Amino acid sequence: MNQPRSSQWPDPAGISLRGLYVINVTAMGIGITVVFVLNFATPTDFVLNQFADLAQKTGLDYGLEVFKRLVGLFVIIAAIGSPTLLVMRQLLRPISRCLDLVRAGENPPSGMAEKARRRLVNLPFIFIVFNVGMWIVAPALVFFSAHMTDFMNTQTGIVFAARASMVGLIASSIVFYRLEAYSRRQLIPFFFPKGRLADLEGAARMSISRRIRMFYRLGTLVPLTILMVTLVTVQWELDPSVMSSEEYGRRIIIFTSVLFGVFLISTGVLNRLVSRSIVEPLENMLGVVAKIRDGDYRTRIRVLGNDEIGVLGDAGNVMIKGLAEREVLRTTFGKYVTPEIRDEILSGRIPLEGERRKGTVMFADLRDFTPFVEENSPEEVISGMRAYFTAMHRAIRQHRGLVIQFAGDEIEAVFGIPVHFQGHADAAVKAALEMREALKELNSARSAQGKPVFAHGIGIHSGTVLAGNSGSEEQSAYSLIGNTVNVASRIQDLTKELDCDILASQETIEQLRRPFRMDREPPRLVKGYSRPITVHRILGPAMG
Repeated sequence: MNQPRSSQWPDPAGISLRGLYVINVTAMGIGITVVFVLNFATPTDFVLNQFADLAQKTGLDYGLEVFKRLVGLFVIIAAIGSPTLLVMRQLLRPISRCLDLVRAGENPPSGMAEKARRRLVNLPFIFIVFNVGMWIVAPALVFFSAHMTDFMNTQTGIVFAARASMVGLIASSIVFYRLEAYSRRQLIPFFFPKGRLADLEGAARMSISRRIRMFYRLGTLVPLTILMVTLVTVQWELDPSVMSSEEYGRRIIIFTSVLFGVFLISTGVLNRLVSRSIVEPLENMLGVVAKIRDGDYRTRIRVLGNDEIGVLGDAGNVMIKGLAEREVLRTTFGKYVTPEIRDEILSGRIPLEGERRKGTVMFADLRDFTPFVEENSPEEVISGMRAYFTAMHRAIRQHRGLVIQFAGDEIEAVFGIPVHFQGHADAAVKAALEMREALKELNSARSAQGKPVFAHGIGIHSGTVLAGNSGSEEQSAYSLIGNTVNVASRIQDLTKELDCDILASQETIEQLRRPFRMDREPPRLVKGYSRPITVHRILGPAMG
């Protein structure tokens, strides 16, 4: 019976270490083949003698000789590859043990997991040291054995061994980048799902500048060194009487062409691997930036290295997390204040001392609220008030109004503040008419449920207010202060006296851009205001 997979680790399905073995062995086999090709393309006495001996063979003897030499090549590959595979198995043991435990549904001990992560990050560096060592020791042993058996002279053996080590340096570098690419694609997302590779202690790292310098040296200095050593060796060793100058030049051209072809391919592979190791993480960052710009704060940068790009990716993820938290705060804050006020506050555009703004203020108040509270349960009161406030809030928002606060049974709203727009007086009157219709629909639903209906009064006044944050230093709220606010509240009180639901001041009427059906009331005094004010009953939109 399968055990449940540990929730602390990602799903290990599809993760395999076989690719690491394939990369190393394949590169070694190709490197050995390249060494033999370069050796046989070198116009030295040893190589010429080998071709002469082979040319003397005919028929079956020729085939057997070729077969014997191919077998020798594969024996050398096997002799070098076998210990390489054993060493790889040992080096990969911490990683494989950790994977086995996760596949079994167990959590690896923290020490084991830490060791596996460190080994994974260091793996390309360990392998390049091991491979370079193999490419120094193995050719030296092979060509030393050939010299001891009088198969070739000392000078040829030294040159061939040195040249094989240089080829091995290229092959080892390709293995480094291929292992790194394979780990980034297969293993690092599993062992480092949250990135932070740069925080791992004891992990080797390679800077971007070092990657570029390494590619330059391998792609230019090594081929030139091989060519120079070969030409010096040929000039030193070759007997001028063996071949004509024309034949000598032809063989040098052949060797140079082979060398050019080999390193054209190898440097092309290196160039692709090095560029991908730099460009792919940057492309991922650009993709994440595009998603963040579109408002997707759930996305994260895939951090797959501990170089400068990896550090930048970790910093980017911290920044994205902060942006996501700010967006949550912004969204939550928007439920307590209007989005416009929220944005003004968060952007710091609201001065601490407030600022004078022109706009239209509205107050709406439920009639007979005290009897409603006394005759109904608290749950019914809350439910009814929520339904009323929701309907009124939607009507106000539909006409660009902002609800400043819900206070008891009263709504305070403003139009044209804090974001100013032309026609705020018209918007306030339209919103009041919309609120009238919304209240009718709400009352229709309440009547059908056998619940008492609501009635309200709305007062509207236009003028200058002081808008800003008020309250204590520890807690503040956006509010409107000034005579305009007081007059709007008193006009709302007048709706009870005049037995109507919508009243607007003369100041508001004078700012209207379109006609409405209305009745003018005689000037009258209101509480807290020294001069008589003129108000108008708002009956509805203009006919026609």
